[in-house]
Amino acid sequence: MHRTVKYLPVIALVLLAVALVAGYQYATRPSVIVPHIRTGMPESAPLAATHTFPFESATVTITVPVDASVYDGAKNTDKSVSIYGNVSESTWVSDSFRAMVDDPAQDQLYDDLTGQFRNIKEQQGLSDDEYLELMAAYTQSFTYVSTGSPAKFPVETVVDGTGDCADRSLLLAGLLSHEGYRVALFVFSPEAHMALGVGSTDFLYRDTGYAYLETTNYSFVGIPPEELEGGVTLQSYPLVIPIGNGTKLYGSGAETRYIENADNLSEQQTTQLEPRIISLQPGLTAEQDQIAQLNARMQQLRNAGNIPGYNAQVSDHNTLVAEYNAQLASYQQLVSQYNQYAALHNYIVTHEFDRPGVYAYVTAHPLS
Repeated sequence: MHRTVKYLPVIALVLLAVALVAGYQYATRPSVIVPHIRTGMPESAPLAATHTFPFESATVTITVPVDASVYDGAKNTDKSVSIYGNVSESTWVSDSFRAMVDDPAQDQLYDDLTGQFRNIKEQQGLSDDEYLELMAAYTQSFTYVSTGSPAKFPVETVVDGTGDCADRSLLLAGLLSHEGYRVALFVFSPEAHMALGVGSTDFLYRDTGYAYLETTNYSFVGIPPEELEGGVTLQSYPLVIPIGNGTKLYGSGAETRYIENADNLSEQQTTQLEPRIISLQPGLTAEQDQIAQLNARMQQLRNAGNIPGYNAQVSDHNTLVAEYNAQLASYQQLVSQYNQYAALHNYIVTHEFDRPGVYAYVTAHPLS
């Protein structure tokens, strides 16, 4: 976020103190001027923001009308922050992001979106945890686009259908807080990354008091990414910015922890098994060639009518075949184990919008 710092000239402050003491005290009190959406009279029909995404075993489509003047006002708003006096970075960063999430011009948008989500919750009989995951999947499914510009207001992200980590985190924070969930923004300044913190009964991120929720792709509550785009890993402790006053907690952290443990085990096992499988392949190929050559010699002896010579090779042939079959059985057992672990990992990473389904799959396919 661009930071514009404005200092009042010292001479002006002194003169102002002489003329208007109260004005002087007000002018020097530390303050932060944050972005706000300025709207005019709607000059066109509402914009229809439609987005389709997978959730659990279904495909969901959300369409909401968006006031064009709110969208245009958000897009044209100066998103720089002005700071007067001695204000800490954590304060002005927190104030600015809260203002973008909670700007009252977006209240109707939140009402319209959550109205759609509540209908789906009722129709599908979703739990509170699944309801949170529904809104998360909606936000995570937007196309990732990073322009290097200041973060967008949530209304912009909804209409554009695109956004980076900050854009999508602000939108999801607004949705979840609007629905009473305990939520916070995680700002990792050194890594230039933003994610979400979700109040949870389990699987909390470090000592933040929240579970980690990534917004740039489908992911489960509680599981941070191994690395970000460009190979960046999260090393710093985030600035935690609570949003709203929600108290509702996520209660499926134990399940996502179980899923992560199973995925970690599957990755560990496939990593260990792969070189063992590869190392056995040359030996098996060499034994196949040896058996094939011996078969050819035996066939020649047989065709020539040299039955004693043929019979003399039978014992060696059977020994080679028995050794090959034993090694092949070991190889196939390793391949079967590898495929089991790989299938589990692949299922998990391709269904991160379906926590209940993945948990059911993992528990039905226990790993040794």
